[in-house]
Amino acid sequence: MSVGRTDHICSGRTCMFCRVLDNPNRAKQSGARTFMDSQVIERVKELEQRSLLTSTEQSLAAVKGEEIERLALLDTLTELYNSRTFYKEIKDELKRAKRYKRPVALCMVAIDGFKDVVRQYGSLTSDAVLKVMGNVLRGAVRDVDIPARYSAEEFAIIFPETNASGASIVAERIRQRIGNQSITHNWHNLRVTASVGLAAFPAHAREHDELIEKSVRALELAMQRGGDKVCTV
Repeated sequence: MSVGRTDHICSGRTCMFCRVLDNPNRAKQSGARTFMDSQVIERVKELEQRSLLTSTEQSLAAVKGEEIERLALLDTLTELYNSRTFYKEIKDELKRAKRYKRPVALCMVAIDGFKDVVRQYGSLTSDAVLKVMGNVLRGAVRDVDIPARYSAEEFAIIFPETNASGASIVAERIRQRIGNQSITHNWHNLRVTASVGLAAFPAHAREHDELIEKSVRALELAMQRGGDKVCTV
């Protein structure tokens, strides 16, 4: 039986397969010994292939676990953080802000007249609008900021280490970028605008639930004033 060196995955200096091939007296061995050598070679190959398979399965399992963990944190449509992750993060950021006496701001963003978009263009096109919103938010914030899908048609952005004045600059940039987006889907071409509500710790609120309440109230104020505005309580 002739077996080449490339027929196996070498395990290094102690590789049994290589030791068999390197034996200078191999050609002089008896038929029984040659048969044993061939059996050893086949067994080594079998074990090495099994080891490779196990390693591959473990790697795939690790990747799958990471993907499941990632998906548990994200909203599948927009690929922003989901509402559950948002609530955890806003609580953590408020605790951190209190401990180190640092500011943190929260913006709530909503598409003006979104229900009219759904009625006029349908759910698929309205989903496309939400995806564009997600892209705009990701592109407008820093790596340390936390954009999330707060509800079906509302978004939230947590700004660590940021006061109301600093957050309002980003909020205005987001409002302008959304208004400048041309959205095309299923032969529909449309533009939307957004309203933004802003509140900050410690200027407007002391607890995370109060901060959310104040930013939602500011968002409602922006919408009541005709939309396409940034308002602070």
